[in-house]
Amino acid sequence: MRLYVCRPATFYRRRVAYCPTCRRRRRFVWAEQVWYGVRLTCCGCGDSWDDGQREPRPFRRGWRKGAVRLARERWAQIPPYDREEHRAWLAEQLGDPL
Repeated sequence: MRLYVCRPATFYRRRVAYCPTCRRRRRFVWAEQVWYGVRLTCCGCGDSWDDGQREPRPFRRGWRKGAVRLARERWAQIPPYDREEHRAWLAEQLGDPL
């Protein structure tokens, strides 16, 4: 038996926005996928939102620390936003020539 997992390409961006959980402005990792929308992850509390709805929290000990660590690591790796790079990525994902 073979299992194939298809994962769409993701375009990451940095954002600073209000976090409803932290109740203040925080750094967010913005993960955009063409067919699945945008997922935001707070670098302060680890909560994530997918198209405006908070994602369910895992039922396991220590999940928040792990989510915060991963979000902060991802934040550090994201280069500054480049509009042209984003447009090229989007055109490639949609199969659209520029």
